Amino acid sequence: MEQLNNILVFTCAAFATGIWQAGLYSWNISILTALAIVLLMAAIGRVRINCHQALWPLIGLFFIAGMIYYTQDRIVYPDDISHYIGQTAIVEGCVDMVPEVIETEPQHWQVRYVVGVEKVRPENWQSYVQASGKVWISAQYKEQGFKPAAYGDRIAVHGKIRELHGYNNPGQIDSTAVFKRQSITARLSVPGQTIKIIALNSSYSWHVMLANWQQGIVNALQKVMPVNDAAILTAVLFGGYQGINKNVLDNFATTGLIHILSVSGAHIALVAGLIRWLGNWLRLGSLTTAILAALVIILYAVMSGLTPPVIRSAVMGLISLIAVVIGRENYAPAALSVTGLGMLVHQPLLLYDISFQLSFGATAGLVFLYQRTLDRMPQVPAWLLGPLAVTLSAQLGVLPLIAWYFNNLPLVSVVANILVLPIIELVIILGLAGVVIYTVLPGMGNIIFVISSLLIGSVMIITALLAAVPYSSVYIPSVGLAGSACYYLLLAWVYGWRPFHICGPGQLIEQYPQRCALTAILVAGMMVICVWYPRPLAVHFIDVGQGDATLVVTPHGKAVLVDTGGSFGSSGFDIGERVVAPYLKHYGVTAVDYLILTHGHQDHAGGAAGVAGDIRINNVMVAREAYSPAVQALLHTKPAITIIPAYTGQSFWLDGVLFSIDHSVGDAEANRHAISGNEVSSVIRISYGQHSFLITGDLEAPGEATLLTHGVLPCTVLKVGHHGSKTSSTVPFLEAISPKFAVISVGYGNRFGHPHQETLKRLMAIETLIYRTDKMGAIVFRSDGKDIAVDTYIK
Repeated sequence: MEQLNNILVFTCAAFATGIWQAGLYSWNISILTALAIVLLMAAIGRVRINCHQALWPLIGLFFIAGMIYYTQDRIVYPDDISHYIGQTAIVEGCVDMVPEVIETEPQHWQVRYVVGVEKVRPENWQSYVQASGKVWISAQYKEQGFKPAAYGDRIAVHGKIRELHGYNNPGQIDSTAVFKRQSITARLSVPGQTIKIIALNSSYSWHVMLANWQQGIVNALQKVMPVNDAAILTAVLFGGYQGINKNVLDNFATTGLIHILSVSGAHIALVAGLIRWLGNWLRLGSLTTAILAALVIILYAVMSGLTPPVIRSAVMGLISLIAVVIGRENYAPAALSVTGLGMLVHQPLLLYDISFQLSFGATAGLVFLYQRTLDRMPQVPAWLLGPLAVTLSAQLGVLPLIAWYFNNLPLVSVVANILVLPIIELVIILGLAGVVIYTVLPGMGNIIFVISSLLIGSVMIITALLAAVPYSSVYIPSVGLAGSACYYLLLAWVYGWRPFHICGPGQLIEQYPQRCALTAILVAGMMVICVWYPRPLAVHFIDVGQGDATLVVTPHGKAVLVDTGGSFGSSGFDIGERVVAPYLKHYGVTAVDYLILTHGHQDHAGGAAGVAGDIRINNVMVAREAYSPAVQALLHTKPAITIIPAYTGQSFWLDGVLFSIDHSVGDAEANRHAISGNEVSSVIRISYGQHSFLITGDLEAPGEATLLTHGVLPCTVLKVGHHGSKTSSTVPFLEAISPKFAVISVGYGNRFGHPHQETLKRLMAIETLIYRTDKMGAIVFRSDGKDIAVDTYIK
């Protein structure tokens, strides 16, 4: 049994490693196929001699197989819609998923379609050509009573086909990969009236029936309970966070309970456990009970929409049931490996999916660590031991992932699980019962929904109280791939993995106490040195789309943030909270000494309040202009922030780095010359040793002329003004500052046409190396004061 577990675990790990390796480098499929054949022959030959000797060729075979699957999965067919990116065209196809309707603001709606493409006609072409793939369409509607296309309808849409593009920063969830896992390879953003329904779907669709049924349940919930309670119960039963108050989501995340707001393995296990209890109570027999539990799991998965996370959880639950029926509960590692391997064979890109990573890691933690955690804590009371072991095992299994994606560790999660999980489990049971009963007896179902609402209210109160506890959640640094590998090896060693007869930690301490103590002191000393030893100055130009955000980290870890980016329109997506703050945490920044806003425009200051809500900001330096809505939102954040108006000639030293204001428009000057908007932009110079960085905000030609009048020094790196607009970066200005590098912070495919070709030609004329966030993602310069190096997220 143990040998089978080991074989399946190692082959699954090898397959996943092969996918990861193929994602780093391109490989010739013919060479990979030849290697696979050689390894297969070697494995067969070893099996004939000794089965035990076939393990390593088998591992190599699965490693190559992972590379092959990933390489094949990335092949784009000649007629794929992505080949028409950049062209304006009419695209025809069928709506492939139930459209998602979101009210972005009063009387304004956004409808998101996924369309399976059948044919396309680029502009100025006389006829259609066959096409394949899927396209994501965002349609804006402003008229009341609009009727969007439904699942299965055949539609035609006219617009510019655009490339999938997200925020390309380390630690950021790759939204482009999320689309590609659904075979979506292009996108369109159009007014709703440009979508024409060619043919209505006349065939039966269980997708539509399920969506209508779910919406009916949601409407019933909203009639008998507060909207937020209804949204939470909907999330618990069907998944998704839509409609849940942001503060409630933050409280659940802080207490480590965010996972209960989506259908997961825990929900499936609860349903299966309930059916097994009922089966034992009714004396149905183990086989009958298992069959009934399997049917209920499948029904629950269908009710939840058969999303990939739900399918994974359901498959794992069904495999676990089979193991119980045949009396092979100890095959859990094998079951987990088979499930993971099957998912990756079906969709290799799942390896990069955060949901897959977290669910698989947490389940692996429970499978491999739970029982040993129980055994190591015999002195803990029985009522506390189970929840404590579950929480610790799951958290240990995903700790590097939590550090990489979130940088927060919820210390109160054990208490939260003990207090809240039993209530949530009851809510799930009552909610499912209420859904079933409501379908037959609406009145009785409403009573159950009201009881569920009362329980949800108590859950929100408990989570709010726990989240308010000091240090309920603490920062943990990202450790990267090498650090994660060391962590899991150390964890395996501590929990009993002893290859080559290595001594365990207890044995080492007992046999070599002095050496162990000395080693611990040396490791602690090295860690202190690594933390306090000065590092090169790092200047990060963060990819915030069509906006600016520059992070400066000094040699001893002090941080200055210049601008924060910001979203346009009413998407509800907070750049500061969702992009900038996670970026800062990813690089170990937990406090900002100075936030300098060049001016108050939304694309420069719109994310400031979101950053301040998540990271302490000590001082804010702002241009002397009327406060924009973005700056006003920042001023209303808690705790209060010290505001410093910007003046020309201002400067301050921070950890050996000089920050100075080369240009700032005053109140009187702005009023006298009617200067506003971009021309109010402050110009910031960052100097360290032989190098300097000049950040010009949205400064245009008149402001650059003023700088030239007063005299401006050369710089090493120029953050190009106004995202590369042709009204900035004039020839005299560029000749005066003669930058070696130029960074253009700009959104991919923006409607303004930034950066302008004229600006690019001016920069190339003075032989400046150009870096762009829309093409390269985050751009980081590092300097020790003498040498300077640059690194980009997209190579």
